[in-house]
Formats: sequence, C-alpha cells, structure tokens
Amino acid sequence: MALSNNYPEDISLEIGTQSLFPSLVWSTLFDDRASFNAKILKLANQARSNDPSGVSNTNVKGWQSPNNLQNLAEFEDINRRILQVCQRIAESLHFHPNVVLDHQAWLNISPPGASNKLHYHANCHFSGVYYVSLKAPECGSIFFRDPRVASRMFTSPITQHTDFTAEEERMRPEEGRMYIFPGWLEHGVEPNQSTEDRVSISFNVRAIQQPSPSRP
Repeated sequence: MALSNNYPEDISLEIGTQSLFPSLVWSTLFDDRASFNAKILKLANQARSNDPSGVSNTNVKGWQSPNNLQNLAEFEDINRRILQVCQRIAESLHFHPNVVLDHQAWLNISPPGASNKLHYHANCHFSGVYYVSLKAPECGSIFFRDPRVASRMFTSPITQHTDFTAEEERMRPEEGRMYIFPGWLEHGVEPNQSTEDRVSISFNVRAIQQPSPSRP
C-alpha cells in the first residue's frame, strides 16, 4: 500500500538521525606551501629525469616514482609532516598510545590527459595525497566511491544528491593541501585537463602497536 503525504495537521513529528560508520576525509593546508612546494617540485622533476620510466600502478599516462620517499633524506621534511598529521588523526581516533606509525610515500607527475584508476590501498590505516603543483580546477579532482556497496543495488529517486545518497564525492585539489582518508576508501583521480603537470605526493600509513613494557 502506498502512503499519502496528507497527514493530520495536529500530529507533530520529530525525526532524529544518527550517523553510523562514517567515512571520513581529513584535510590540512600548510602555511609555508609556496616555498615548501618549490623545493619539492625541483626534487620531483629531478627524480623523473633520473628514472624516466618510473613504475606503473594505477597511473594512466602519468609518471610515478617507486614507493621509497620515506628512505630519501631530501624528502625528510614532507615525510615528517605526513607522520605528524597522521599522528594527530590517530590520537583523535583513540589509537593505542604505544603505536608507531610506519609509512611509504611516492611522487606522482600527471601531464595533461593523465589520470588514476579507481582503487584502494590494502594493509594500511591511512592513505593520503599532498598537492605540490597544479592548475585548478582543470587539473582534475580526487574522487571517492561510496564504500556501502549494497546501497547501489537500489538507488533513491532524488532531486539532488546529499551526503547519504551520493555515490561519489569529489575533493578539489589545491597547492599545499593534504587529504588523508582510510586506505579502504575507494578513490581515483580525474583526467588532467589543464596545460600543466599535476604534481603530488601520495602515501600510505599504518599504525604498528609496540609491545607494552614489562613490569619489574
């Protein structure tokens, strides 16, 4: 039986909501991004010159470095910032106080036409991207796919998307902006439709719990 929208006027309805299992994306913007990014951009171009082939993962028409920035002294500053931001997030999520954060990081240089296929990162607690150089908004946004797979079996007849009904969400890139999200959150990057390279650093972070100190 279909229900009518004609309810008695003397009935008062208060409908509350509660968010269950939210998918969070954290963001921060560095104050010193102009000078900081200039240094990283120079290092990124040097890395591509030294290894023109790079590696092939989810990148389409783009260049990607090996996952080894965490071992390179010249990238010490960005590595430290990645871990500092993720440490703050881990604390807000009540991670165990004796965890140690371990990470991998790599460079992405996406020329015009380059994109990243839809994917997720296994075996890590956080993934993220830091934007070094780009031309927004033509450079393309990172987008996230709703992880509630069963919700796509029967879509809602909506007039506009909301946080509850959207199947994808986009985050606009910005030089100096870092986005962090759960590694299991499926994501991709739109094609770069600008005339400049889109340069970024991606990373995975996992929290390793250390043994509790033994009591005397």
